[in-house]
Amino acid sequence: MAMVRRAAYLIVLVFFALGMGGAWPHGERAAEDPTGGRQASEDLFLEVAALVRGRGAEPPSQKDLVSRSLDGMLHGLDPHSNYFGPEAFADLMEDQEGKFSGLGLLVAKPGPSAPLLVVTPVPDTPASRAGIRAGDVILEVDGSPTDKMTSREAVRRLKGPEGTPVTIKIGRGSSPPEMLTLKRAPIPKHTVPYSFMLGNGEGYIKVNTFGQTTADEVKEHLDELKRQGMTSLILDFRDNPGGALTAAVELASLFLQRGQEVVSVRGRQTGIVRRYKASKDGAYVDLPLAVLLNQGAASASEIVAGALQDHDRAVVVGERSWGKGLVQTLTALDLQGAVAITTARYYTPSGRLIQRDYSRSYDAYFFPDQKDEPPRATPEPPPETAHTDGGRTVFGGGGIAPDVVVEADPIPPLALRLERERAYLNFAAQQVEAGGAPLDEAAEVAAFKEYLASKKIDYTEDEWKASDAYIRCALQRERMTMAKGQAEGFKAMMPLDKQLIRAESVLRGGEEKKAA
Repeated sequence: MAMVRRAAYLIVLVFFALGMGGAWPHGERAAEDPTGGRQASEDLFLEVAALVRGRGAEPPSQKDLVSRSLDGMLHGLDPHSNYFGPEAFADLMEDQEGKFSGLGLLVAKPGPSAPLLVVTPVPDTPASRAGIRAGDVILEVDGSPTDKMTSREAVRRLKGPEGTPVTIKIGRGSSPPEMLTLKRAPIPKHTVPYSFMLGNGEGYIKVNTFGQTTADEVKEHLDELKRQGMTSLILDFRDNPGGALTAAVELASLFLQRGQEVVSVRGRQTGIVRRYKASKDGAYVDLPLAVLLNQGAASASEIVAGALQDHDRAVVVGERSWGKGLVQTLTALDLQGAVAITTARYYTPSGRLIQRDYSRSYDAYFFPDQKDEPPRATPEPPPETAHTDGGRTVFGGGGIAPDVVVEADPIPPLALRLERERAYLNFAAQQVEAGGAPLDEAAEVAAFKEYLASKKIDYTEDEWKASDAYIRCALQRERMTMAKGQAEGFKAMMPLDKQLIRAESVLRGGEEKKAA
């Protein structure tokens, strides 16, 4: 009971730290109680916690009880207010800082009871220098079998302080397993995994997340692409969940003139709190740009895309972005972990609110024309509009609406099932283990069908026909990723990428910029 009481104190203290004590329910009773209702609220929590621990079929641990209580409290405010436990907080800080110490491996768990698979080693790291290669399996980490670990646990065991040793057991095909003891070293956690040249002078840069190193990474890739003859650029923010605001401002500033606004932050009651502007002319202020967005692009991705669109610096291609425009202030707790609390909202330079309307369902927001949407009690409001520096009409209402709408084709059912079962990855690993010369496409497809039969994965001829093009690209993707890295794996899927193809067309003058 003492531990439960301590948990209650923690939760109540967090409430009052948020300034919520004055808004606590039962205001009249609180006025009579010198503790402001705190004692009654604490007693209520203690009573419920005692019932859960005493009568629950599977009573939670004290840690889970506190963590879930904090999650429930914060998620009740909005979907982005969160409690981060010690491990989650450490992961968050690692993502923001862009570095950690480990062995330098891109790994995957093909299945819950499968050992850890090496997808590719990072060049010039302890793993690559030790000769670890794509297709190897890590059977043990410091004597613990990886087939009994989650992927998160396995990765966490591989990481550690710089210079400390870690012993792994490596399996490779039919060869006897090998024990290796390696020392952990700093591993750059790139937020920009790759870039390359397309045709006709077009450069391409993929940005996965936003951290402290993102703007510097993009600048390095830009400079290299320029040396290769880049005359225009496609920035890919698809499925980028965002990250640090400062990184978004620094990245956008590479393409803007001094003094142009990137984003404004407005509090709930105080109006504009701060405007973030480019502090100098960007190094690539005249470079023609296209930005790729989809529904997985959020937060910092939307800040950059919105700024470049509002200042007529880029044409945005793809789908409306997610609409995550709430500002979270992260505060480390004295006891453990941290909390992120929403304190303001982001607006684009033209005044568009990035945050989408959470009162509407996901499907109703992104697919307003679907036939089975329940009728709304009130009419739909007219679309929010704003204007770019050049007078083009752009649309608000949450997220960034693209100038050129291109919806990605859905993955055919069989192809999607094989992705979920990691069939392409497992087959590629098997081929690497077997060694020998790479198969041509026809032989590879035939071997893959044999592999599916061995795993008792059934399909009809019609299902295969509908998925054939995707399956062939996915097989090449896994093979090229293991052989040459992520960039080559991405290129294998490009023939099916309608959004990228359309962006290339826009940059080549195939159509005018237009609001959509």
